[in-house]
Amino acid sequence: MLKLTLTPDEYLTIDGKIVVQLMRVAGGHADLAVHAERSIPIVRGEVLEREGAERPACLEPPPKKRARSRRDQFFRWNDDRERAVRVMKQVMDQLDRSGSGEAAAILRTQLDRIIPAVWEEELAK
Repeated sequence: MLKLTLTPDEYLTIDGKIVVQLMRVAGGHADLAVHAERSIPIVRGEVLEREGAERPACLEPPPKKRARSRRDQFFRWNDDRERAVRVMKQVMDQLDRSGSGEAAAILRTQLDRIIPAVWEEELAK
């Protein structure tokens, strides 16, 4: 099984005839656009399983749900959080310009502590 990581607006092709594009990721959901000939059936796995089909053996088993403390839950990144970070950075820049550089530096340090470094490059765009 091939596993790929895509960022929004990236796509993959299957046999040069099917194009799958990742449109957006938000709130633990991914929006995909699938471009294929109408003669190719595209059906969600959930629908197939509800109609009695078995889950394909090539797929990883669904994750087992386990009790986790609130602190250990995965930090989900979405468009709303990205907008909030951009606004906070604008406010920090305003603080710098108004002579409150020390307060801006404190806020930047705290923001760096709560936002995983993985997303820093994405936020800089």
